[in-house]
Amino acid sequence: MATTRGRLALTTLTAALAAGALCAASHPQEAVRVNAAAQRLMAQRTQLGLDANADFRLRASQTDELGQTHGHFQQMYKGVRVWGGDAITHVDREGNPLPLTNELKRNIFLNVTPSLASDEALAVANRDLAPQGPYAYAPTSELVVVPEMVDVVRPQGPRALDRELSATDVTRQVLRYTLAYHIHTELENDQDGIRHTDYLVNAHTGAILKKWDTLHTTAATGTGNSQYNGVISLPTNYTGSTYELRDMTRGSGGSFGNNVVTNMAHASTTSTATGTLYTDADNTWGDGANYVEGSSTTAANGETAAVDAMFGMVKSWDFYKNVFGRNGIDGNGTATYSRVHISNSYDNAFWSDSCFCMTYGDGSSFTTLTALDVAGHEMSHGVCARTANLTYSGESGGLNESNSDIFGTMIEFYARGGSGSTIGSTGGNWTIGEQLSATPLRYMYKPSLDGSSPDAWSSTVGNLDVHYSSGPMNRCFYFLSQGATTSGNTSTTYLPSGMTGIGNDAAARIWFRALTTYMTSSTNYAGARTASINAAKDLYGAGSAQEQAVWNAFHGINVGAAWTSGSTDTTAPTVSATESGTTGTITFSATASDNVGVSKVEFYVDGVLKGTDTTSPYSMTFNSATLTNGSHTLTAKAYDAAGNVGTSTAVSFSVSNSTSTGSELMVNGGFESGTTPWVGTTGDIGAWTGEAAHAGTRCAWLCGNGATATETLYQQVAIASTATSATLTFWLHIDTAETTTSTAYDKLTVQVLNGSGTVLSTLATYSNLNKNTGYAQKTFDLTAYKGQTIRVYFKGTEDSSLQTSFVIDDVSLQVK
Repeated sequence: MATTRGRLALTTLTAALAAGALCAASHPQEAVRVNAAAQRLMAQRTQLGLDANADFRLRASQTDELGQTHGHFQQMYKGVRVWGGDAITHVDREGNPLPLTNELKRNIFLNVTPSLASDEALAVANRDLAPQGPYAYAPTSELVVVPEMVDVVRPQGPRALDRELSATDVTRQVLRYTLAYHIHTELENDQDGIRHTDYLVNAHTGAILKKWDTLHTTAATGTGNSQYNGVISLPTNYTGSTYELRDMTRGSGGSFGNNVVTNMAHASTTSTATGTLYTDADNTWGDGANYVEGSSTTAANGETAAVDAMFGMVKSWDFYKNVFGRNGIDGNGTATYSRVHISNSYDNAFWSDSCFCMTYGDGSSFTTLTALDVAGHEMSHGVCARTANLTYSGESGGLNESNSDIFGTMIEFYARGGSGSTIGSTGGNWTIGEQLSATPLRYMYKPSLDGSSPDAWSSTVGNLDVHYSSGPMNRCFYFLSQGATTSGNTSTTYLPSGMTGIGNDAAARIWFRALTTYMTSSTNYAGARTASINAAKDLYGAGSAQEQAVWNAFHGINVGAAWTSGSTDTTAPTVSATESGTTGTITFSATASDNVGVSKVEFYVDGVLKGTDTTSPYSMTFNSATLTNGSHTLTAKAYDAAGNVGTSTAVSFSVSNSTSTGSELMVNGGFESGTTPWVGTTGDIGAWTGEAAHAGTRCAWLCGNGATATETLYQQVAIASTATSATLTFWLHIDTAETTTSTAYDKLTVQVLNGSGTVLSTLATYSNLNKNTGYAQKTFDLTAYKGQTIRVYFKGTEDSSLQTSFVIDDVSLQVK
């Protein structure tokens, strides 16, 4: 039988992806790879602890400089988005799957029909906000499934008494799932000021589950930055009569077709206008001085803010493009714009996804807010929104803010000391907003100098304002780049001997890959550590100086262990497994611990993977009817961030399905345990890159050769004479290259044979005329054969022309 099969069969989900989001994929194989990844996700729902109500929506995909393709999928439940439920698929340059980044939420059993209408939930948010003026944009409402979480300390034994609690000692567990509305509001008016607030509103009771500030600003207390960059070259456009502050070489589409700067001319903060494009007669812009409040916004002094805004856009764009190969904020080259002179003496600057633009105030406590690190900070919010999309509250919100501080700082170093694809090590500094006034807003090397930010992680860091909870990650990045000393403001008690940094360039590349490849919307500090370790291994190799520095830098802020023994962590987790129940729904459980932290536990029955759990206490439920009655073995495997694996001692358990729940007669009906006891063309059984399994990783693929062939598979079973029912089910996917709508060229026949091979009955015949876009379950009543030994027989026949593939999985014969 040929091992190279016919064309790829798409599920409904992946067909939609191919027609939509993936059509613009930059890598020639990206769409195919992400489609295949989507199929694997759907096929592995049971192993991932999900049920048939689970689905996935592609958020973004990319193929990186290593040739790896990554698909970021949003988890759906009965068509409703699961808050914080994400999966990132990874495929190597040869197209082989890599381990999944898994933040999926399990065991959801929820009615998704709300008691409140969307407008009622919006009214709840409106009453809480009590706005005095109009909204800048109409508030939006989306129905979501919200996991209500609680932090739990991992069992660590006696050694927990010997040291301070670290971020990797804490896991988050789901208390319950709640149907809610996610409400997003943007107030921008003179009465309310600029307030962007998000809510989670219970969709049945109207209770506010959570609300948080989502205005992505630089200042922790509504302040901003101002900075001048000397005499610079600006990209402009000559129209034939005047010059526009328009960058013709960066960005396309968007509101203006290119990156531009517009003048809001003190328009009220209620204004959602794009502003008036800046023009100049002699192509000499600005006077290099801070704006004088109340003076003309189009004279030389008023132009200065526009000069710095354009400089910030240019340098931020070039940084992401030249260093990381990212084409603009959204990765697709979409143009943005900057609005300057909003309102009067407005003391802030912010990024808005609604307009895909930057807005700068002229400042009152501070000078004009068009600083370079401000621009880089704010536009990096846009990059984050289109990659990890870190939720702007809790620990993930602190990481979101820190990400902008990190890249705002790196853009400053790049603009003033870098070139080409190298960031450089001079020209920048490690404070945020230092040119606004004599006192910086934040100190990356020692966050507590601002009087509010912590220097290290603690269990309460997620309760802080995100501009303060960003502090530990800012310091971690400083240590990663510049190292830590043994005394002074750049030292930490967690690294008494200090550490050596790896420089801006390597540190930034590790963080960017961690953000765009491994982080999800709910990533916390411990998750950021794991993501950064993985990124360092990808870029520089396991055990490299760069990976060691990541370990040490995170340890320097009380997140995980330091690098030990001059080599990678080689200590495997310890794990033990237990099983409860003998019939119906049974439970697999495991306890696991590690010197660094357990990242996941896998459960195997008779050597076949049945499911995974990433949260302690580790467990999964399982339908015993899919196993034959009798004795089986359970083992658990625990993994840590370094890839070490610990395997439990095998535990024996028995399955004894009663007649009320049914007894399974088919053995290895899902083909996950190899070919036994199937008979016939057993080479049809395998894990195929061209055809995904319905569940698990393996299936039976009959035909699909595009050549004359006959292929068969059968299994012999005995149905007891006392049976009251016998039901055969299997899942079938048919993919064909035939275009006819009238002639059956290739066929699959499903039959019942006796023990000698004589045909007793033909249950069904399928052909290329029955092609479908996904798996369909087929059901047949075999009660008439009780008291007999029969063969459940599949026969595929194919002609010499175009291929037809008959893919079979999860064959079951339930007898009661």
